[in-house]
Amino acid sequence: MNEHLRDALGALALGQLVSLCMTGASFASSALSDKGVDAPVTQSLLVYILLALVFGGLLLYRCQKLQVSWYWYILLAFVDVEGNFLVVKAYQYTSITSVTLLDCWTIPWVMILTFFFIKTKYTCWQFAGGVICIAGLVLVLFSDAISSDSGGSKPILGDTLVIGGTIFYAMSNVGEEFCVKKRDRVEVVAMLGVFGALINFRSLILERKELESLDWSYSIVSRTSHLINDISC
Repeated sequence: MNEHLRDALGALALGQLVSLCMTGASFASSALSDKGVDAPVTQSLLVYILLALVFGGLLLYRCQKLQVSWYWYILLAFVDVEGNFLVVKAYQYTSITSVTLLDCWTIPWVMILTFFFIKTKYTCWQFAGGVICIAGLVLVLFSDAISSDSGGSKPILGDTLVIGGTIFYAMSNVGEEFCVKKRDRVEVVAMLGVFGALINFRSLILERKELESLDWSYSIVSRTSHLINDISC
């Protein structure tokens, strides 16, 4: 088999695996929302802690200095945390279908950012694909705006939160791509976990009353563990 074809198929397979994991994470977030859990910071915090423990442990084992200045990792973690917060919060107001579809707004934002800041070159077909993506997402917005049964209490607010989250996701993805290609993958994920956890710890006090009032049933704990496993993948 041609080497380039094999690499392309491998990337496609990994992409489908990531999509499957993100679908599981979306389902878990939606299920937690249906159970009355409104704690987006806590849900993200557990994921960042797991990343910090696993990849931070590998980084300590290597005993190597950081290849990227720590303050860049703080900035990267901040935009990633904000993106996660907005998207998870959106499940309180709109349906899982709308969140999952509108999450694709990340694609055009990434194309814009990489075009201007990383100087990535796109073909006319890729731009056409981006335009089709945007057209489909606009239809989702119109559908939620005019439908009386859109599956959420405040669908327009939820959709707006998702779109805002995708802007932060795009900045995070572009920053991660740049660091991973230029530096070390383990270091990037480890520092994202460490600083993401620290930023979320600061915000955790805002959800203290919500966490205290929750009935920590097996169903809630099970869905939270599924969410952590899916996102960590």
